[in-house]
Amino acid sequence: AIEVLEEAKPWWEADGDLDEAIDHLEYYAREALALASPKELLSLPGEYNDYRYQPRGVAAIISPWNFPLAIPCGMTTAALVAGNTVILKPAGPAPLIAARLVDILRRAGAPPGVAQFLPGPGGAVGATLVEHPDVDLIAFTGSREVGLWIVEKAGQTNEGQRGVKKVIAEMGGKNAIIVDDDVDLDQAVLGIVKSAFSYAGQKCSACSRVIALDAIYDRLVSRVVEATRSLRVGPAEDPATFVPPVITAEAKAGIERYIEIGRGEASLLFQGEAPRDG
Repeated sequence: AIEVLEEAKPWWEADGDLDEAIDHLEYYAREALALASPKELLSLPGEYNDYRYQPRGVAAIISPWNFPLAIPCGMTTAALVAGNTVILKPAGPAPLIAARLVDILRRAGAPPGVAQFLPGPGGAVGATLVEHPDVDLIAFTGSREVGLWIVEKAGQTNEGQRGVKKVIAEMGGKNAIIVDDDVDLDQAVLGIVKSAFSYAGQKCSACSRVIALDAIYDRLVSRVVEATRSLRVGPAEDPATFVPPVITAEAKAGIERYIEIGRGEASLLFQGEAPRDG
């Protein structure tokens, strides 16, 4: 319900996000058990050698708003079960669900001070975490621009820093679906439309290009247009909604800008009507 309210996630999308968060909890718990056991190495007479993993220290988790529970849950719990302390800095539009996640972790037994919640503007709070000498590990999901900036800053060793910062960065994509001429059109159309327009396409995994062979092109385009025409646009709290509002007015303006670019470079085959209330 928080995701429906805060991120305008349709109910079925929010349910999927919760399911994925649960999967992360189980996966990382099992991985922690596997990694906790020392691995015996080659030992010479009179000695014993093994390999053990050690925590890195303080982990800064900088999470996105489009999967506001699953992704921060995965990044945070992975760091915690490996013995690190965590500072979770959620994306600006997604503080409530992240706060609930940290509250759940604390009630589940995370020791005092081990899981911290630090909301705020990315340019101020996020940048401070990235450059702080006491932060040892940065896990980031977001734009390519910000991700590359983090990689660059983490490569600079600041005064008082204990070691070289480790960065795990998942950044944006430009995803294509390739359609061959022997395709099952029903499956292809369904896959394209769901990938491109579920949650208004606000996913790094969303289809943003379709590459089709000439023999199938015209039939595919016609079917995709008609399937898109049938999609329900509306408020996230309506269970019938397939395409909800985008996350911010800035995001809406960016989409409209790209529509105008498309008009100048290609043909606009279909444009739906936005609800009167926005």
